[in-house]
Amino acid sequence: MSVLVATVQALATIRTEVSRVAKRRGFFAEMQHQNRLREQRERQHARANAQATAQAVRLSEKARRDWERACASAERAANQASAAAVKERTRLHVEAQLAEVEALNATLAEQYEAIDGILAATLEVDDYVDLSTLRQKIEHPPFDRPGLSTPTPRPLPLPLPPEPAYVEPAAPEGLGSMLGGKKRHAAAVEQAKAMYWQQHQGWQQALAQRNHAQEANEHAYGAAEARRLQALSVAQSEYEAECAERRKQVMEANVQLERLMVGLQEGEPSALEEYVSIVLGNTVYPECFDVQYDFSFNGTDRELELTVSVPSPSDLPTEKSFKYTKASDTITSTPLPLKARKDRYSTAVAEVAVRTAHEIFEADRDGVVRTLAMTVGVDTVDPATGHPTRITLVQLATDRTVFERLNLSGVQAAATLAHLSAGVSKNPHDLVPVGNTRGVRG
Repeated sequence: MSVLVATVQALATIRTEVSRVAKRRGFFAEMQHQNRLREQRERQHARANAQATAQAVRLSEKARRDWERACASAERAANQASAAAVKERTRLHVEAQLAEVEALNATLAEQYEAIDGILAATLEVDDYVDLSTLRQKIEHPPFDRPGLSTPTPRPLPLPLPPEPAYVEPAAPEGLGSMLGGKKRHAAAVEQAKAMYWQQHQGWQQALAQRNHAQEANEHAYGAAEARRLQALSVAQSEYEAECAERRKQVMEANVQLERLMVGLQEGEPSALEEYVSIVLGNTVYPECFDVQYDFSFNGTDRELELTVSVPSPSDLPTEKSFKYTKASDTITSTPLPLKARKDRYSTAVAEVAVRTAHEIFEADRDGVVRTLAMTVGVDTVDPATGHPTRITLVQLATDRTVFERLNLSGVQAAATLAHLSAGVSKNPHDLVPVGNTRGVRG
């Protein structure tokens, strides 16, 4: 079908040009010639299309190659950035682990230093408690309620609307007055008066609205000020009640303090026990070596009986040091040798006994306590029965005269206990109890 159409078109072309080309070729020759031209054009068009297609393919392939190169470059950059980030994270992690190890070792050293200095720590302190310094003073915080103490701001007067003024139109002069000007002037005057009264009526309405709004503001102000004054009164009453309660508590505390001071002067056992509790309450031991007391005073014999509880050996740290291993990314500890652990615990128990006796005698400047009977032990669970039990590690009985002859700044606590004929466990670390009653008053 397409060939037939092309042939018809070629015949039409040939007919229009037959007169011009008749001298050179015949009708069918021209038709054949036109077919050849058409085929040539089609081939050219096909070649152009092929070239365009090839160009498009080349551009597409180039674009794909460019995209692939960009992806590869981005991937390399990402890998490099990722590698750098991983390296930085690793470095920071190692630094954090090393810092953790340093902190652990510092804490461990601080704990051991505190345990090893139990006796030395009290020798630098005067254990006497001046009870007069415990007398309290009444100190009231200021009444701080600015929101209630500040008066409510009074509302400012609202502005008055400007009152309109009547302005009469000017009377005509000259010829205008003779050519009907008087009638026009009279009409203008009537119109001006009508407009003035209309404006004046509007002004009166605006003035009434302004006055109403002013009254509303004044009413709101009065209500707010009344609420403030009521709340202020309540707050002041509460504040005065709190002040009265503080005065009451301070007066009661000071009365009790006076009774305590008088009781100490008269040698009352209950007063001495309370004073001893104050003295021992001032005693500060390392957090890893908590010490507790129980005591009673025999006023007849002037003897203070003390039960001192120390922590179990298992409550103390057992590490010698900490270290970080980068290859396994672990923090491990080196155990403290058993002998070092035993020696430290035994020394600490002995120093607790000597320190406690020192603090009691130093604090009792009036010499109310003549003798001291003390046991130092551990509250634990009996592995044989599963019941709570107490294991006594030190038993000491001494009097003020003997103890005050000691120069504790140059002693070893274990030797001091031996000098005082105290009963001491042969192996405190293994919770071996005292094997005899040496040093304990019978």
